Amino acid sequence: MAQCNETEVFMRRGKGVALAVAVMVAGDAGGIGIIQAQRFDPIFGLTQVSPTTDPLSHVFTYSIVETDTVPTELVPLIETDLNPILADSGATLYAVWVPVQIPASAPFAGLAKTQLALMTAWPDQDAPVEILESTVRGLDGVLAVTSQVLVPIYLAEGLAVPTGAGFYVHREELYHPLDVDDAVRLSQEAWETWEPTFGTRVTSLFREKSDSVEVARLLRIVWYRSYDGWVDSRDAARAPDARRRFAARRLLQLEGSGTAIATNRAGP
Repeated sequence: MAQCNETEVFMRRGKGVALAVAVMVAGDAGGIGIIQAQRFDPIFGLTQVSPTTDPLSHVFTYSIVETDTVPTELVPLIETDLNPILADSGATLYAVWVPVQIPASAPFAGLAKTQLALMTAWPDQDAPVEILESTVRGLDGVLAVTSQVLVPIYLAEGLAVPTGAGFYVHREELYHPLDVDDAVRLSQEAWETWEPTFGTRVTSLFREKSDSVEVARLLRIVWYRSYDGWVDSRDAARAPDARRRFAARRLLQLEGSGTAIATNRAGP
């Protein structure tokens, strides 16, 4: 299996910090038109705290966790040791991403066999960063944690992932900040026909929190039923309206766009 290379994906470009890094509330994602999302109840065993504020007012941390064990063995520890701290902070565990098998010919990497990724939603600036660092690094089997802070643009079902096990592609795209609104609009319009045509689901779209005036980094997470389902979705001729919009969006992208990793989601 291809493995997640530290220089390949933006989720691992941050300094070696813990699960929660400096967190700030994001109101309008730098001018992007925010989409209202609905709340979704907890699913798949890992307790998810019901939000008391607009999901799109949260800030997310995306953390790659390096382990010395099978990553799925950490899931019970995340539930018993990390989730209570998140609940006390008003935060929500959005997802735990684990390795998935992909063919060597796949045009993207996967998490390494000893990696998992945590995504957590924070409602305000009061996240107990030091406690969370100690908790995550103190879990048996954890070697290191690297995090990025993301601002949500689109959440399919609020602070819960609406899809279960499957094949998730986490893809980064780069745009000039002034082109982000158009890129988001073209994406939303394309998804209207693309998702039902191929039986896939865009679960979320984020923008990396950054002061850069030259580059905006967007992260899109999409569920497919399997790797074969992802391959099937490449048949653009079956969704011509979506194809035209994706092509227009591609013209806006900056060099270096398209880096991706594949994962599964922890849960039954």
